Amino acid sequence: MTKPNYHAIFFDFDGTIANTEKLSVFATQSAFAQQGLPVPSAAEIVMYQGVPIETSFPLLSANVLDESALQTLFHAFRAAYAAGESTATIQAFSGMPELLAQLVDNKQQLFVMTSKKTAIAQRNLAILKLDQYFTAIYGSDRVVAYKPAPDGLLQALADYHLSADRAAMVGDATFDIDAGNAAGMTSVGVTWGSHEPAKLRQAQPDYLVSTRAALAEVLLR
Repeated sequence: MTKPNYHAIFFDFDGTIANTEKLSVFATQSAFAQQGLPVPSAAEIVMYQGVPIETSFPLLSANVLDESALQTLFHAFRAAYAAGESTATIQAFSGMPELLAQLVDNKQQLFVMTSKKTAIAQRNLAILKLDQYFTAIYGSDRVVAYKPAPDGLLQALADYHLSADRAAMVGDATFDIDAGNAAGMTSVGVTWGSHEPAKLRQAQPDYLVSTRAALAEVLLR
């Protein structure tokens, strides 16, 4: 077998591997309503998918909350999200499980680089029975600076003695592309998630794909 071009591939989770949009919107709107705050629209919430709630919630609440109120809001969101987790609300995009299996069979190491807490991402992957494919998960609790900063990617490269020139970052948001570019690895944008193709192009990904088959062509070549 020809040696794969990429020996390490980093995937965002929400909007890239799995469709969690309805659950994220529900949990966010529930949390804001519980706290008596103006409830953000679905479009506003989706725009910030890809960054941790520690970053997005202050913006969605117009920066009017103190630290104690924010922590209460975070807790309400995570409780609503956990209560709603199921195979009905967290669904792998068609073709993704098969692609992940192909990549692992091809001796390529897979990682998740997500704005979720690590334990939540692990739980979500387990619901989908996809956790077996990943060498490690890097959630927002494992990094100091979140995406679009490259810190998590650089940490993973160092942890596993990997080189950026043979690694790729795959994501549905500009934050993912910016992080991959800043880390010096190949960046791959996918159009089936939160950000529109035109917005993704502005981040200048090395590849922009609209189907799982096209993604496979990039990663398996």
